[in-house]
Amino acid sequence: MHNNFEERFQSANEFIQALNGEIEVPDMDTVQKEKSENKPSSKVKVQKAKGKGFDAIAGMNELKAQLKLDVIDALHHPEEYAKYGITIPNGMLLYGPPGCGKTFFAKHFAEEVGFNFMLMTPSSLKSRYVNATQENIAKMFEEAEKNAPTIIFIDEINELLPNRDSDSHEMYKSAVNEMLAQMDRTGEKGIFIIGATNYPNMIDPAMLRAGRLDKKFYLPPPDFEARKGMFEMYLKDRPLDFGIDYDKLATLTENYVSADIEFLVNETARTALKEKKRITMALLENTIQTTKPSVPLKELEKFEGMWAPKNK
Repeated sequence: MHNNFEERFQSANEFIQALNGEIEVPDMDTVQKEKSENKPSSKVKVQKAKGKGFDAIAGMNELKAQLKLDVIDALHHPEEYAKYGITIPNGMLLYGPPGCGKTFFAKHFAEEVGFNFMLMTPSSLKSRYVNATQENIAKMFEEAEKNAPTIIFIDEINELLPNRDSDSHEMYKSAVNEMLAQMDRTGEKGIFIIGATNYPNMIDPAMLRAGRLDKKFYLPPPDFEARKGMFEMYLKDRPLDFGIDYDKLATLTENYVSADIEFLVNETARTALKEKKRITMALLENTIQTTKPSVPLKELEKFEGMWAPKNK
């Protein structure tokens, strides 16, 4: 009956022997405690955020300006905000369709702010061992405070912190409780949390209230300037023909996400290689015409209306 298959009786005869006291049955609480104590330790890597910051991200000027006003200035000048009784933000949520570069954006956000940076995933924090997930979360915050100021970026945060009202396992509910406890006044400790998700509605609501991930920013498909910059970046150092019109490429790819742009360039490059020719504008246009955006328009519209009044 044990949850772990390896700990169950392997036959009816073995079960009868245990009832008769012919074989010793270890105490399950002791086994679980030992497993918890002997679990592999989770390594937490803290990086120094160095780079061009937002200058490395083409376009998205409205989102950058909003982040500067709502978050970055508060992190740089907490004393000014304290004068007006405005609390330092503890964290924010980046949400949007897959392939829009949420991890890329978060890294450059850390560079813009100038904080140390920790990149975490649910797989690096979750554990099958008893209490290990909570311990990993606690260790993450401990390392962040030790290296403060620190930005902790948790990708696919909905997998780590699912809604506790759902059918999620008790282990995940404990993880949410631990995260809520650890996020108490993190801003004052020099820690800022960024969560990223493609499924914002699956996150436990308590994580999205004031004092937690209360700042929510929609990361949409790249705008015109961003798409143009991506084509320039991905086509750089490749054998190009004359006459590549980057403005036209950006115009033809409205509603294409960042991953789509990279795919278009790579597919065109493969075609050019196969034909033993340079990458031409005609080849790029043909690839665009035969490749639909990976995220349907209806799916994008769902994200666009979400939390819109609260983003200001």
